[in-house]
Amino acid sequence: MDTVYSDITNLSRYSHIFWEVQEIIQNNSKIQKPSSFYEFLGQSYIAYVLIGIRRQIKIDRDSISFARLLKEIIDTPEILSRERFIEHYQGTPIKHHADEDFDKFAGCRGKHVDPSIVKKDLEKLQQTAKILEDYADKMIAHLDKRKPAVVPTFKDVDECIDFLEKLLKKYHLLIKCEALTSILPSYLYDWKAVFYEPWIQKDT
Repeated sequence: MDTVYSDITNLSRYSHIFWEVQEIIQNNSKIQKPSSFYEFLGQSYIAYVLIGIRRQIKIDRDSISFARLLKEIIDTPEILSRERFIEHYQGTPIKHHADEDFDKFAGCRGKHVDPSIVKKDLEKLQQTAKILEDYADKMIAHLDKRKPAVVPTFKDVDECIDFLEKLLKKYHLLIKCEALTSILPSYLYDWKAVFYEPWIQKDT
């Protein structure tokens, strides 16, 4: 879970940074001009996030991925038991919410997480990422003679990352018994500060 958490957090963080930079460009007419740098920025972002998403949906035995984690929960749901979940709430101000929280995410009144719910989450994740995985396999990880049936859009990428964030919050609570209010980190510095000064100093 820790590895999955770190990987998805990075996807979310880099997506946020990419779109913040796009907003900077849109708000400054002086830099709205053809540039190979913009092409490089967009292609680098897409390559990174598609490979990152691809990692999370691989389900073979040696994979460390969200899909593999969900598959293991489906196969052994008793590990995420109600008893274990409630025990983690003891001694906290919200201990009376333990049963309610477990029912909300794991299934109503069961002794452990309902594997059918987890199976639906896995299937939806695979479906959401399907065209992204295909494109990453055939155009980024290596070049395939067979072209992808569909070329994904930025919207497709954003929707998949959003769903990964939603699942991460859910299963982080079930496994770690800790609620995540946000996936994005709290920056201790202004990461946009590099844009406040010219990058190239003109000779005077």
